[in-house]
Amino acid sequence: MRAALLVTVVGLVGCAGELEQPERFADCAPGYVEQIFSTRCGDCHGSDEPMAGLDLVSAGVSDRLVGVQSASACDGRTLIDPMSTNHLLLTKLDGSFDCGAAMPLGPTKLSDTDVECVRRWIDEVVAVSP
Repeated sequence: MRAALLVTVVGLVGCAGELEQPERFADCAPGYVEQIFSTRCGDCHGSDEPMAGLDLVSAGVSDRLVGVQSASACDGRTLIDPMSTNHLLLTKLDGSFDCGAAMPLGPTKLSDTDVECVRRWIDEVVAVSP
């Protein structure tokens, strides 16, 4: 009787199947985004003569992003806008940008999971910014 009930329940529930947006379940460990910035962005945006004056590698990176305007082709746009969800940094990474070039430069873009981790990191740094 119990076995039949278990088979019935499993049959009704079914398998989870494929996730439509697996990046929603990304494991974004503390320091992961800073690691992405260092390994994927550091060649151009390192601490020594960073492109567009944007250092993404040195400590305190959120201080150089939150409420700071771009000094590049997107002059005047805010890298991370604490008053909005339209962050230039994120649009450059997720491909929804409307100025300049997608980042990182080159053929290999960030994965959807990595972009989701950056999105979550932005939400966190905006929440704690003054």
